[in-house]
Amino acid sequence: MTAAHQLSDDAGTPLVSPAHTGWWRHLFVESEDAQIICDRSGAIREVNRRAAKVLALGSGSNVLSGGLLIGASAAKLRDLVARDTGPTETLSTVGLNCPSGVCLVADLQVTPFDQGCSLIAIKDATRRLRLETHTQRLLAAIDSTPDVVLLTDAEFRITFVNPAFENATGHTIEDSLGRALDFFQPAGEAAKTRDYKQAVANGFDWVGEVLIARQDGSTYPVEMTVSAIHDRNAQLTGVVALQRDVSAKKKLQDELLLERNFVRSIVNSLDGALYTIDGRLRITHFNDGWQKLPPEHGWLRLNGAPEPGKPLLDYVTDGTKRAELEKAFRLVLAEGRPQELQGMDSKGRHWTMTVFPWHHEGKIRGLIYKVTDNSAFMNIQNQLFEAQKLQTLGALAAGVAHDFNNLLLAIRGNVGLLLMDPALPENSRIRLEQADQAAARASNLSQQLLSFSRTSDEKVSVLDFNLVLKEAAEFAKRILRGRTTLELKPAPGPVTVSMDATRATQVLLNLCVNAHDAMPQGGTLTISNEVVTLDEAQAVKVRRPAGTEFLRCRVTDTGTGIPPEVLPRIFNPFFTTKEKGKGTGLGLSIVHGAVTGAGGFIEIESKVGVGTTFHIYLPLDHGPVTAPGDTEFRARLRRGTGRVLVVDDLDLVLEFAASFLKQAGYEVLTATSADAALKLLSEETEPVNLLFTDYTMPGQNGWQLIQTARERWPKMRCLLASGYIDDTERTEMAQCAGLRILNKPYDISEATKAIAEVLQEPLQQA
Repeated sequence: MTAAHQLSDDAGTPLVSPAHTGWWRHLFVESEDAQIICDRSGAIREVNRRAAKVLALGSGSNVLSGGLLIGASAAKLRDLVARDTGPTETLSTVGLNCPSGVCLVADLQVTPFDQGCSLIAIKDATRRLRLETHTQRLLAAIDSTPDVVLLTDAEFRITFVNPAFENATGHTIEDSLGRALDFFQPAGEAAKTRDYKQAVANGFDWVGEVLIARQDGSTYPVEMTVSAIHDRNAQLTGVVALQRDVSAKKKLQDELLLERNFVRSIVNSLDGALYTIDGRLRITHFNDGWQKLPPEHGWLRLNGAPEPGKPLLDYVTDGTKRAELEKAFRLVLAEGRPQELQGMDSKGRHWTMTVFPWHHEGKIRGLIYKVTDNSAFMNIQNQLFEAQKLQTLGALAAGVAHDFNNLLLAIRGNVGLLLMDPALPENSRIRLEQADQAAARASNLSQQLLSFSRTSDEKVSVLDFNLVLKEAAEFAKRILRGRTTLELKPAPGPVTVSMDATRATQVLLNLCVNAHDAMPQGGTLTISNEVVTLDEAQAVKVRRPAGTEFLRCRVTDTGTGIPPEVLPRIFNPFFTTKEKGKGTGLGLSIVHGAVTGAGGFIEIESKVGVGTTFHIYLPLDHGPVTAPGDTEFRARLRRGTGRVLVVDDLDLVLEFAASFLKQAGYEVLTATSADAALKLLSEETEPVNLLFTDYTMPGQNGWQLIQTARERWPKMRCLLASGYIDDTERTEMAQCAGLRILNKPYDISEATKAIAEVLQEPLQQA
């Protein structure tokens, strides 16, 4: 029986049996869908509550007119309601105008009745359409996303892949369906497969990085998320796997990691500790420098690793320093100009603290606080100051020695001339000899000053140091007290070194004098020579291979010893522990300079109250021993002939030189400056055979005078007298033929001999 049988005709005659009217009427009226009964013309016979409420329809209205249907739906509905019989047909997604002005999308089910009426059920299709649209959009998104989307069944067999899968892996969609989810993972990824299967079984999502193998065998990394799909009964029906290619991301990460490690390596290689702090002065970063420094550095005091987020000023325990440092921080934050502070800690270490602005996108984001241990630099700077001071002292010593030599020259020269007088009374001769001895000692002091300044002339020769030991001992015996014993222990055979003979003797003599002064109550002074081989530590000092043979000369005393606090300073120039007037402080500095200048070094053993041993190490020279020169003193002048021009700015020296040269047979001219000498030479009608000039004079010095004079008078011989000549100029002078150098203070026999020899040289050498 159909629903049409429930109706009455126009005359009110029931169209359905009364027994069925109740339940049919209830279903029609209470249906959730809007329902309409109309005839073939579309005239509405009856509507249920839903239709009346939503569509505002009632009996007498026409479903085909009145603007209820939108578009072509009305024509289709007209055809359906005009039928007498037939199955129920549906008009899908029909637009209906509601009284509220909202368009209702519905599906119309039209069922014909036998009496020429039709039942129209209006089913709301809005939700279905929304779901369909959402599904379509979701599918479109899945199809267009560059990420790979896979669906599987409960056995992890692939049931769906999006187009990105084929583009990414090179595997076709058809070949992939039905395969296991991990078929495109390399063998080494099996553990991850177990992990995500276990996670899904436990009801969790799994996220991780997996390596994917393309069809061509190449691999690429993806970040994969695996999530379970359950049915309404919470049974696992499959999983959805999302894969995102992270090759570019990993490459960028690797590049960023490389850049970060590069920057970190640079920062960690910086000399010092580096801290970055934000605008609130809290620590954000720091390098490894703090581990290389003591806990107390740059006004900070650490008890462990710095704590990020902690105010840096919390590590400054001194209130005054904390205030000063905070002031510098605030100033840099406000003005952006770096600030530098200097400080010294309780251990005497010097620190440099520098505050830099930390810029980010044109703004000061925070500060960079750098702490550097400046102790080594300060030590080097102090050494530089000391070196400059010593250089100044050396120049001063050389200048003093020059003036001193001139005075000694006049004194000793005139005394020597008097001593040559055979008619000199004996008592006068004795006093003059004593005066000469005193001047000789002063001359020795002058030579020490020149040795300290390193400007005296040296004549390096091959010496047997056994002979040096004996010669120094002869000098030492004259100063040793009666209760002091001197013991000599020369080497069994000759021990030859390359050194200036005077310097070599001076080294031992100075050490003997020091040893003598260290034994005021007497004792034993021992000097010994032996050949030894250098150990590794000693070889490093002279840059020689370990095992190299050296001479070791030991000077040992049984005196008071040297206190440990004094020992590091004993070679400093002008440093002395002797009473005022009993030492110059130059002796050991001259020893040190002579030994190091000869390629050697010194080691010291000393114990207070026991004694001291100086170990002098000198490199051996296996060449033949240099023959000794003519050292016989000649009391008489060596006579000669010729015209000599003497130039000196000191009248005493000028008069003395003129005097002994006249006695030696020469015609003497004098001048007190280079300009006066050149003027005199220009005015002389007869040639001057020899120019005898001092080196240091106002205006042009002696060397400049010689160069100017030799350009105009190339055959003129020259003799330059000085105890102070620069090494560079001395090298230039050695290239000048017809030039001799006479070291001050000289004696008259030495001077007349040099003049005679230079005048006798062949003219072609001039």
